[in-house]
Amino acid sequence: MNRMIARGGLTLGLMLLSPLAIAQQADGALMPETADAATAAGCPVLFQEAEGVLERGLQASATRRWKEAVPLLREAGNSLLKIAAGCPEVAIQANRRGDRATAELRLAEVALAHQTECLPRLDKALDLDLKVAMARGDKGDPVEVERLLGEAESTWRDAVSLCQPPHREKAERSLAATIKVRAANAELLSAGPACDAAWKSATALVDFARGAWKDKRWDDAAMLYGKAVMAWEGAADKCLGNRQQQAHRKAEQTQIDAHNAEYCGPLWDAATEQAQRIKTHGAGVAAAEKDQMSIRAEVAWRDAVSACRGTPQNLARSNADALARERGTPLPAQAMAQFGSGKAVPPAPQGGTLPPAGAAVPAAALAAAAVSVPASSGASPGAAAGAARSVEQRPASRPAVAPAVQAEPAVTPLDTVTVAGDATYRGNFSVVSASGEVSGTGTVEWANGERFAGTLVKGLRQGKGRFTWTNGQWYEGDWVEDKATGHGTIQFPGGNRYDGAVLEGQPQGRGTLVFATGERYTGDFVRGVFHGRGSYFWKNGNRYEGAWVLGRKHGQGRLISPEGDAWEGEFKDDQKTDQGREVEVVAGK
Repeated sequence: MNRMIARGGLTLGLMLLSPLAIAQQADGALMPETADAATAAGCPVLFQEAEGVLERGLQASATRRWKEAVPLLREAGNSLLKIAAGCPEVAIQANRRGDRATAELRLAEVALAHQTECLPRLDKALDLDLKVAMARGDKGDPVEVERLLGEAESTWRDAVSLCQPPHREKAERSLAATIKVRAANAELLSAGPACDAAWKSATALVDFARGAWKDKRWDDAAMLYGKAVMAWEGAADKCLGNRQQQAHRKAEQTQIDAHNAEYCGPLWDAATEQAQRIKTHGAGVAAAEKDQMSIRAEVAWRDAVSACRGTPQNLARSNADALARERGTPLPAQAMAQFGSGKAVPPAPQGGTLPPAGAAVPAAALAAAAVSVPASSGASPGAAAGAARSVEQRPASRPAVAPAVQAEPAVTPLDTVTVAGDATYRGNFSVVSASGEVSGTGTVEWANGERFAGTLVKGLRQGKGRFTWTNGQWYEGDWVEDKATGHGTIQFPGGNRYDGAVLEGQPQGRGTLVFATGERYTGDFVRGVFHGRGSYFWKNGNRYEGAWVLGRKHGQGRLISPEGDAWEGEFKDDQKTDQGREVEVVAGK
């Protein structure tokens, strides 16, 4: 009986134990087989409690409350691992949830480290970089800049060691940039106060010049840039090492800026205004008028090309070329003389300036040739001087025109190379009049790079000859009284080439224009524009044969595909109309 009561008391005691008490005593308070039974009885409850901890951890992670998420996820992971080991019936679920807790814990720990270790150092380093930039922008004391740079470098190094990708790579790049700036600042410290003072003065002058440029006060800008050039040259004399080399480079660039302020800026404004007129009014005018607007704008940009240096020159050339491509016709030979500014620009330090297409032999150069006649030729010094004066009174942009003379002029051969003004004559040339006009055959080269090879008659290009511009354009063919007229070939800078009839420098009559793309037109031209009858061939094999009006398909024509299919009928403003039909084209016709 007593044994029965004892067994009953033990059974009753087990029944009164809670699941939590069973879990707490499972590590040794009970006998092994009894503990396993007790744990198995409480496994669903333990799994449910661990699930609740995991859900709270996941929610904290989702809302970026990393400090709260990390301990919850760690607790959930440990509990689930224990449950998986002691509870076979829920082991699969516990392992799966435990893996989720472990994965989320890794992400949360990285985010917490970024939030508490990496991010504060990134913020501090960026703040130091801002202070460095402000100090350098205000021409601050290099010693103070060095202090800030040293602290910034140390902070970036901490960030590199504590941050994880991709923030680590960003910190590494910023660290390298800071080290580079610090090395440059070290040169400031070693160069001494004289270098630093000269550098500050030159920089200040450049800033003032830029302000004048922005306000389009071109004279002030040119003057200030000129003074800045001298200041940079002074800095180069006072500085050493890399700073000295930088000062030399800045002096060269500032010299270009000074030139552009004096010569380029006003012409750039004029070209911009002409281009803006096309955008504003081009859509509402006739095609011929729009072409004239385009020509004027291109001439303005060509003027800017001849005046500008450096990047502005390249931009101006691109703008001019874009207008030529859009218009589809070359610049008329006399357009520069008709619409150009005519302003004299000093030659570029390297290479020649872009000359006006269709430039004539300068009259001043011909006058100078008369002055350079050798004494042994028998020419009168007084006559030579008088000839120079009579020509110089005429505009330099116009070719010399021989005046009527009463007596037979002296003919003086120029058998040697002669330099006259900015022109060099090579060949069999002679001064044939008292006004200094030159005739003969050979080459004339100008200081800006232009070149003419052919025949001059009283200072005018006549007969056969080739004129080459510095932008690569050339014309070779017939000349009549200094104008490209007759038959010739024009090579354009963009690669297009025309061969055929020419009138005053423009395609006029029958000819062929081959584009750099491989497409070509053969037919009638009027003032450089497709006009009349002609055929256009595309690279894909399509071709058009028929009427053209001012560069557009207009009138009766045929559009033929490579396969031989064709549409024949009326075209209007480059488009097919309802007055047409599909036809078959016989091969060879």
